Amino acid sequence: MNENFIFYILIVLTVIANSKYTVAGSIVTKVFDIKDNTIAYWTPEKMRDAIPLTTNESENNNKTRNAIPLTTNKSGNNKTNYRTKRDRPVKKSNFNPYVPYGKLFFHNTGDGKDYFCTASVIRTENGNIGLTAAHCIYDQNNNWSSNMVFCPGFENGECPVSIPVKGGSVEVVNGKYYYDYGMIKFNYDQGKLQDKTGCFDWDTNPGETVNDITVIGYPINGEIENCKKDGSSLCQWSGSSFRSGSFRYVPINTGSGSSGGPWIRTYDSKSQTGWVIGSTSASSPGSTNSAIYSYDEFTKLINEASKL
Repeated sequence: MNENFIFYILIVLTVIANSKYTVAGSIVTKVFDIKDNTIAYWTPEKMRDAIPLTTNESENNNKTRNAIPLTTNKSGNNKTNYRTKRDRPVKKSNFNPYVPYGKLFFHNTGDGKDYFCTASVIRTENGNIGLTAAHCIYDQNNNWSSNMVFCPGFENGECPVSIPVKGGSVEVVNGKYYYDYGMIKFNYDQGKLQDKTGCFDWDTNPGETVNDITVIGYPINGEIENCKKDGSSLCQWSGSSFRSGSFRYVPINTGSGSSGGPWIRTYDSKSQTGWVIGSTSASSPGSTNSAIYSYDEFTKLINEASKL
């Protein structure tokens, strides 16, 4: 009997150990107050003036396992250079905007400022779900974003298509987001947005080291070569990522403005397909991280967002 008891205890401990990345907090959702002027609010001037969401990485040391929002270079956030670059007039172009990635604009209800991140459309049964960083949806002071719009195919300062965001879902522990990724639901009334833009598949168990990764974002600085770094142009980096603890890393600072940008395995730029295995969270010189996706959390975030 004692041997059987010990055997069952070992099984329980094994299950607990293997459940390290299961949902640890509560999935919370918010339906945004979409007003008739939400799209009109985001004039080209406001989009140019939107700030890449940043925080100082030294302010918290992952003590609560919260991935830290994407930082600029620790010596400063290059605001002067950024303002010079963003004052360029919006250029019209004939590119196809219906792609599964773009800029995400939103208003922070806490400080009253306008920001931007990067987001992508992922494959779901609902068909109107996007993926971005949790800190783009819900900040660490319990403030939800508002007036959120997604601009697929944003390029050269132009948002050819504005898709309002109906709401979002994040995992919260003690009032703060736990893993730095969350879901948004698009307010799209013409069926499934993913059928129009295409979408990325997703993988919560890609392995320890993953080669052939492409990171996409709209940075104003960072270390990506051949990148305009103006916050208005799409930049991408390709290489390998590796896992350490509850985070995945790429060996480059992808820059402020790439928060929430997808990390895509086997990205095909012609068909705009691939598998998302991470989302840009925090950067420092020579490194950018993403939280490791938990299958339980990832699917619950999708399910809760789909109900909005």
